[in-house]
Amino acid sequence: MDNIRHTIILVDDNLSSLAQGKDILKPYYKVYPAPSAAKLFETLEVVIPDLILLDIEMPEMSGYDAIKKLKSDARFSGIPVVFLTSESDEDSELEGLKLGAMDFISKPFSAPLLVERIENYLRDRSKPALASW
Repeated sequence: MDNIRHTIILVDDNLSSLAQGKDILKPYYKVYPAPSAAKLFETLEVVIPDLILLDIEMPEMSGYDAIKKLKSDARFSGIPVVFLTSESDEDSELEGLKLGAMDFISKPFSAPLLVERIENYLRDRSKPALASW
């Protein structure tokens, strides 16, 4: 991993999952936990992350509704979103990808694989675009 401390907002209404995710990620990233989509949008008013890890099943606003709101707002539309959820069926995954998520990771997940995937997303995002011919 490089020396840059990338910023991640982790959104999950299950406080145990939120704490576990934060513990896994905090050695590598600046992690802002958000227990709801509403808290995600409050956090976005003060922090623009390099990546959002987003649960789907949440009260008040689902992850699907949250990504729709993110992608419709020019300030946030370019932030990569990865669903990190207990949903594991093909229809849920397809819906998430159609809404603009970079990836869909089902819980339970492997911590080393999650960190490596995040590194790949962030590395790919920081690469300069190829010049057009």
